[in-house]
Order: sequence, then C-alpha cells, then structure tokens
Amino acid sequence: MLLIQNETTEFVKEKLSSFCKKTSEGLSKPKQKFIKDMLMGLCGTGSPSIHNISKFIQDNVSTKSTSERLYRNLGQNDYVEHIDETLLKLIKPYITDETIFIVDESDIEKPYAKKMEGLQKIYNGSEGKSTNGYLLINIVAYTPNKDSYMLLPVFSRLIAPNLESDSAKQIMQDAIIDMELFFNGKGTYVFDRGFDDRKLIEFLSNNGIQFVIRGKGDRAVKEGFEEINFNKIVSEMDFNYELLGCKDNEVFKCGTRRINIRTDDHPSKKSNTVEISLVVSRIFRKGFQRGNDFYLLCDFASQDMFDLELVAKAIAVYKKRWAIEEVHRQMKQSMKWETMRLGSYQGMKNLNALMTLALFFIYMSKKYIAKFAVGFPKILHYKKEDLSMPKEFIYYRIAEVLSECIKFIVQYKRKLSLAERIDQHQMKIRLL
Repeated sequence: MLLIQNETTEFVKEKLSSFCKKTSEGLSKPKQKFIKDMLMGLCGTGSPSIHNISKFIQDNVSTKSTSERLYRNLGQNDYVEHIDETLLKLIKPYITDETIFIVDESDIEKPYAKKMEGLQKIYNGSEGKSTNGYLLINIVAYTPNKDSYMLLPVFSRLIAPNLESDSAKQIMQDAIIDMELFFNGKGTYVFDRGFDDRKLIEFLSNNGIQFVIRGKGDRAVKEGFEEINFNKIVSEMDFNYELLGCKDNEVFKCGTRRINIRTDDHPSKKSNTVEISLVVSRIFRKGFQRGNDFYLLCDFASQDMFDLELVAKAIAVYKKRWAIEEVHRQMKQSMKWETMRLGSYQGMKNLNALMTLALFFIYMSKKYIAKFAVGFPKILHYKKEDLSMPKEFIYYRIAEVLSECIKFIVQYKRKLSLAERIDQHQMKIRLL
C-alpha cells in the first residue's frame, strides 16, 4: 500500500509542478518561485496563513526570512491581472455550449480587525447582520462531464469598494465581457435574485449574453406606453407545462411569456426597454400548491425555442446554481478563506487570486479521482456508500488527498522529520 501511495505522491508532484509552470509562464524567475511556493503551501496546508506556508515549504532559510519574502511579493500589484488571464486560458478547453457560469457574491468577514486596509461594513446574508470585511465576486463554471460534472473557478475578486475606482457591479461586468470574448459566447450565466437589477438585465441583453436570473417578483412590466403590475401579468398567464419536481410526488406547473423590462431609472412613456422571457413556476405536491411562485427572468441565444423547451432549460440551468454554495462552504471551511489576514489591501487581493488558483488545481484534479481512490481509499471512501461519491461534490476529499501527498514532496532537498514520515491514516496497533 505504501508503494501505491508513493506512486500517487509522485503523480501529484508531477501534475502540480506542471501546473505551476503554466500559471507562472512569462514572469521573472523570482515571481515564478513565489507562485510555486504559494501554490505548494496553500494546497499543502489548506490555509492562507503566510507563517504556516513559510514553515511548510522549508526552503533552507529561517521561517522569518521566508515570510518576509512572501509578504514582499504579495505587496506587488501585477499578480491579480496575470492570474485572471491565466485562469481564462486554463479553463478554455473545458468550456462548451452547455457550460453554466454561476455568478454570486460572497464576503470575507473581519469583525475584530482594526488595521486592515480597506475594511468597511458588509452585509452577511446567512446571519442577517452587517460586519466589517470585504466583498467577494465569484464566478464558477459548471460543465457536464460524462455521467458527472466538473466545477472550475473562473474568476474571483476581493473588493474594498471604498478603495476601488469601479463599483463591484462594474468589475463583475468587465469580467463577464472578458469571458464572453475569450470563450466565443459559449455558456449561460445564472444569477440569484440579489442580481435582479434593471441595469444588469440591460447589460446582458444588449451584449447578447445568455442568462437566467431569479426574479424578486416586485417589478412592473411595460406594455406599450404603460407599466403594468407584475402580479397582474402573472395572473393572466396559462400554466400549461408540467415538469417533474425535485422530490417524490412533486411537480412544477409552469408558464412563460415575453415581457418588456424598463431599463431607465424613472418611468416615462418613452423609457428604454429590453425584451426577455419570464418563466413562472409553482410547486405542487399531492395536488396542492406548496410555497410561493418562483420567477425566472431569462434570455437564450435561440429565439425559435418552443415554450416547453424554454421553461425546461431555464429551470434546469437555475437548479445548478446550488453548486456555488458548496464552493463557498469549502472556501470558508476546508480552505479557511476567511482567515486571510494582511495589512495591505493589495496583498489581500493577491492572496485571494492565488487561493483561487489553488482551488482551480484542486477542482481540476477531479479528473484523476480513480488514481487517488487507489492510493488513498480511506480518505475518499469512508464507508461503502461513498463509492458513488466521485460523481458528486467530492472536492473536500480531493483537497485532503492532495494535502497528504504534498506533505511528502521534497521541494528544497531536505530530510523529512519523523512526524512527517508517519502515515496519519494508517491504523496504529499497540503490542501489550
């Protein structure tokens, strides 16, 4: 078993080394070394702590000297754009017309920090309160892959709005335009109801971008020169289409129609509008409606879709949005994203970009799940039911396997300590 694990470790070493070369191509040798050290440290420790990374990489100098070198590099301002461009190049081969780009906001909470640059009040939706921190704009690609799927981070930007010349919305829109150009218009973008905004809908429609946005259901719809109450429009719709629900004895009864959304801030007879599709879904269990109506605002490239086809596609696309919540959970739990702590705002932005790069390597490694399962079955398969897990969200365990392998990679010719040589997952037997 130890031989197989050594082979897996060598396999991971080769893949990580190749990944580091690709991601640092075009940079100076000191910067290439910095990116390699950071990726090794982030994947190996599962933590953004610079002190822990400095201890981990063991480059034959003191931990203090290594920390100072890493801090010095993190203070430079040319890593974020380089990593943004690198991610687009790395992910391009995986993008197809069926790819779904999940766009969402998250946050980095720093309730007790006082000296970190750019801190300001942010709203934590999960806890329903405001606290000090930074905004995060994340975009993740969901691509069907045989009988499973791949999740790959495409874009992540840490934002202190009071220090940026552009708003968070503008930064997000610039990223979407770059993706549209780089991926030749492939894929569909999906947003939660926090993005139900006139200007965003206008931006997406005018640029020919396919999208699905969960609507709030509180807007007016323009018909001719007048604006009509949203509820009136819904009450006049026919719910002729039925789709299977997510649970037993559950069906979705749906209706759709084309509507005009005002894009100007103030209503007037001559206000500008865009035409999109409205999909309304109602959940029925055992013949009775459960919950409120569910609204989706959407627009697809093909204008010749049958209504049933449009409804089915809109609901199927929006269902995939849950995946980014799992990504956020892993970012904050498994990779301890919220423990990032640097005084410099530029350093925080660079560290966030490097963590996104490390997350890409972890998620891309799902391709090698069979190899990992042979070398580390106790990590990937805690019990028999886990044998089907590689088809599901397995990234927590992949991160653990990679961390175990990277701990045994000798980067700067040194001897491993006794603690490092002990297999933490082998069963220990005490002879009496």
